[in-house]
Amino acid sequence: MFTAISVLAALLLALALYTAVLSAKIARAYPPRGRFVEVAGAKIHYVEMGPDKPEGAPIVLVHGASGNAGDMVASLMPELAKRHRVIAFDRPGHGWSERPNLPNMTSPTEQARIIHAALEKLGVRKPVLLGHSWGGAVATAYALEFPQALSGLLVLAGATHVWEGETAWYHRLVATPVAGWLFLRTLLGPGGQLLMGPGVTGVFAPDKAPPGYAEAIGLPLLFRPGHFRSNSADSKNLRSHLVSQSKRYAEIRVPTIIVTGNRDQTVLAKLHSYALHNEIAGSELVKLVGVGHMPHYVRPEIVIDALERLARGEAPRAGMHVVEPKA
Repeated sequence: MFTAISVLAALLLALALYTAVLSAKIARAYPPRGRFVEVAGAKIHYVEMGPDKPEGAPIVLVHGASGNAGDMVASLMPELAKRHRVIAFDRPGHGWSERPNLPNMTSPTEQARIIHAALEKLGVRKPVLLGHSWGGAVATAYALEFPQALSGLLVLAGATHVWEGETAWYHRLVATPVAGWLFLRTLLGPGGQLLMGPGVTGVFAPDKAPPGYAEAIGLPLLFRPGHFRSNSADSKNLRSHLVSQSKRYAEIRVPTIIVTGNRDQTVLAKLHSYALHNEIAGSELVKLVGVGHMPHYVRPEIVIDALERLARGEAPRAGMHVVEPKA
């Protein structure tokens, strides 16, 4: 008995040391890309690009689950920044943003409030706001909470409605006292290394991820205990927040464009994007045939065109618009 306990303790210690060393190594390899603004006692990380004389409204980009601002920096930002002031945020507790010590920080509305306060401090007025995946819940919450503060809304493969089924087992485990603490500090390091590749493949399916995607966006940042804890809490609680939020979408009056791939298996288009389009009067739904959950990599020109139209103050082209695959 004593020997078995000793072996287990030694194994846990070795895994804890490995995870701690790996977290430090990841932090050095993927340092902050941008700057920080303090909101509610927390440092919120953002990346800003743009020309000396930007055109139209500013554009703000909000990433989804399991990611960080690098997802937008590596995809949409370089092209948009040729003409527009563009800001991409690490959501609270993700990437290099700290998590404010406030109740209900898993709520899209609370995260929208943090981003709104950050934009106020940065002097950003009436931006066009894009939210991808989990960030789509933040973007729609922002449109409900601060309708006069937006020039336009783009929901990109957004998680906006209640779905059936359980969240991933590890999100539930992280929320468990003691076991969750142990998981984050022992198994997260090696587990993250094993699961990162299949995770990227799955989120892009049926499309292929661009070479070097994980490194380009700084995906390994996810596999630090603090970031992973925030991501798990957000993922585990999103559905409960959407129960009430999804009942209010008909109130949205911000010019809205919704872009989705009809083969998205991560956030099902019919359940989320199509339903949202039906609930927001005058909205434009762009259906990308054959595309999965990452349209900003697979068809970036479509997403950029939609953002730039909103930034110029053009009205959405109400109705569904089908975009076939490239020849």
